[in-house]
Amino acid sequence: MKRLSFLLLPAAMLLTGCENNAASYSIDESKNHSISLVREQNLPWFGEVHQRFVIARFPECQRRYDIAATGTGMAKLDLYEVAPRLYAAQQGKAWYALGTEQCVVQTFKPEDRPTSPPGRLVGSFVKKEGALVFEPAVP
Repeated sequence: MKRLSFLLLPAAMLLTGCENNAASYSIDESKNHSISLVREQNLPWFGEVHQRFVIARFPECQRRYDIAATGTGMAKLDLYEVAPRLYAAQQGKAWYALGTEQCVVQTFKPEDRPTSPPGRLVGSFVKKEGALVFEPAVP
């Protein structure tokens, strides 16, 4: 038993660098209509953190889309409402169009990126005290 506990400590230390976080923006204060950001880092010795959007409008649709990976430091991701069921998200230089009508995400090409906010800022996905959260915009 003593040998087994000796092996558990290094294994636990390897896993401490992993990240598995998610946060959601509930549209119309409904759990059935939301945009979520999921961040996962499967192996701590690889610096990349995989990110994906999960777009949901139950019972019609729910889909997930991989977006640009980041390092372990989280850059703020702003979410804008462009029109009903149409959103834009910005993280650094990357821009995404998100539609909740059919649960779709599209990456803007560099030449099509907005030069100014395309709509009303609804909030931002940020990391606070090690956890991913959605912070609503202050009106």
